[in-house]
Amino acid sequence: MTTALPKDSKALQVLLVDDNPIQLSLLRHLFQRHGHTTLEAKNGAEALIILATESPDVVVSDCVMPLLDGYQLCRLLKDDRATRHLPVLLLTAQGAGLARFWAKTCGADRFLVKGRDLDHVVEAAAALVEQSERPRAAHTVPRLAQENFGVDAIQRRLAQALEQRLVETALRDSIARLYTAEHDTLRLIRGFIEILQELVLPGALLVAYLGEDGTWCYGVHGSSASEEDRRDLEKAIRQHTLADTNGECHWHPVADDEERRRSLRDPVLRVLPAVTPGHPAVSALGFLTERRAAEDYERLFEIAAEELGRLLSLEDSRLRLYHQAIRDPLTGLYNRRHILDMLDMEVDQCGRFGQNLALMLIDLDHFKSVNDRFGHAAGDQVLSVMAQRMSFGLRKVDQLGRIGGEEFLAYGPQTDLDGVRALANRLREQVALEPIPGLPASDRVTLSIGLTSWEGPEDTVERMLSRADKNLYQAKAEGRNRVVG
Repeated sequence: MTTALPKDSKALQVLLVDDNPIQLSLLRHLFQRHGHTTLEAKNGAEALIILATESPDVVVSDCVMPLLDGYQLCRLLKDDRATRHLPVLLLTAQGAGLARFWAKTCGADRFLVKGRDLDHVVEAAAALVEQSERPRAAHTVPRLAQENFGVDAIQRRLAQALEQRLVETALRDSIARLYTAEHDTLRLIRGFIEILQELVLPGALLVAYLGEDGTWCYGVHGSSASEEDRRDLEKAIRQHTLADTNGECHWHPVADDEERRRSLRDPVLRVLPAVTPGHPAVSALGFLTERRAAEDYERLFEIAAEELGRLLSLEDSRLRLYHQAIRDPLTGLYNRRHILDMLDMEVDQCGRFGQNLALMLIDLDHFKSVNDRFGHAAGDQVLSVMAQRMSFGLRKVDQLGRIGGEEFLAYGPQTDLDGVRALANRLREQVALEPIPGLPASDRVTLSIGLTSWEGPEDTVERMLSRADKNLYQAKAEGRNRVVG
């Protein structure tokens, strides 16, 4: 008796593969009872013959069979572009150990234990079909079905499949080692491109990464990829995943060896998003190469995009954690610990090379009254705006950090006391030119600044800060909004 399908379900065509006739009959009964049709094969080789003419929705296969077992069948299906998206459900009598391991490594979509899980086989198969991203295109004949189905052909394809797995593992391992060796975004991207460029050139390969520090867009190209080709690749990679990316792409030519120095006869341009589950898309991989190469290395490119997403998601997380550790969350400036660590290294440089160094301790005048009159939210606004104005007012070589409530520290490498005094006065005047948003226009926040400079090999950070603090105290005592030092 056939059980009617639920209204939201569809009848499936299921390819059953099992060398045990009793087990095969049981599976047939289970699926047909739920309204599905079945195709049957006694081993993996027969299954491949059936797939030459039929296009089932899912394969349900035993693991242990003669001639071509379920693991080998699954590996061949997943390595063939014609069948790689076909869901495969493996069944075994062994519930632990190597059986489960091999089921995962051969690419099976699901693994069930006979007896214990067999009652759920129809439900599991239907779920795989529903989740499958299998294209609904015209039936394509698997590669092996286009050859002689002899033992030699099967062994050759299995050897190729195992070699493909080895290459995939080596690719994953090579990319993973980049992160253990380097913690610099550009070097990570360059290392990744070096690993992949042999698959692509003489075309072009481009990686775009949108991180906390801005956009990286880096690529390499062979002699056959024209400037117009490269611009098309840039445009495609931006449109595909990084529409807000407007940074310039940096291209570098790579020398082609003699046999590859030719024009692309049948070029294809592809872009793959580099994403990791649970992370926002921060990167994309784009390439221009021969169509044949794109098809032959399709799986490798997909794995590369997956690994790039993982690599740059780790880098993105590392940078975010690093910035959280060194930045003041309110103003975005360096926090006390980091700015003092940087100052300590700068003083060490002065001792080694005899360079000048000057610093300023900066305090916002009458900041407590802002909090008292307008509230702490207004006070936070003042701190944020003044931090931004001070950052814009300093030179690129200067460093600025927040070391207390309304107290800031800035230092200028290779700057003497006269130089830092001129800089401090200019800074004091600039930050008070405009009113603070949210405060009355007449309320201008001013700065009191204490200065000092490095006084020789015996000088230390602590002594410099003590001198600057005394000068800051004097600036406040003399009426504020002034520079002393």
